[in-house]
Amino acid sequence: MGYTHYWKIKPQPITDAEVEKIRRRFRSASSTIKRFAKFVKVQDLFEVRGGLGHGKPIINESEIWLNGDANNDLSCETFAIHWDDFIENKSEFCKTGRNPYDLIVCFSLLALKEVFRKEFQFSSDGTIEDWEEAFRIYHSFTGKTPLGLTE
Repeated sequence: MGYTHYWKIKPQPITDAEVEKIRRRFRSASSTIKRFAKFVKVQDLFEVRGGLGHGKPIINESEIWLNGDANNDLSCETFAIHWDDFIENKSEFCKTGRNPYDLIVCFSLLALKEVFRKEFQFSSDGTIEDWEEAFRIYHSFTGKTPLGLTE
């Protein structure tokens, strides 16, 4: 099957004011993820590419759309989340094949969990040991203790 991460978005009843709050919360998470993607590039850890494994990733106030580097056979499935996913009941997954970009996928899931708490749950084929680096880097980068994997 392949090494996969899963997430589920459980929206609450939505008013117009709550939709705007979701937009702000998504913007906050994507800003953290974008800063981390720049850090990864500066540190020359791995290449974060666009959703098809080429070009630049899209990480903005509306969406997160990224993959590994297809030019070096380090891509797998696209990691994609759009802010309006949070106003729908949605379940998704992303196979990373344990390629290096798995780290930014894990970091992204942790950032989204931090911002959305109960509305966002995720799990993984990986063990806690597989997530240790992501937990450590997330804490080091944000100063926050990651909320962890959903059981």
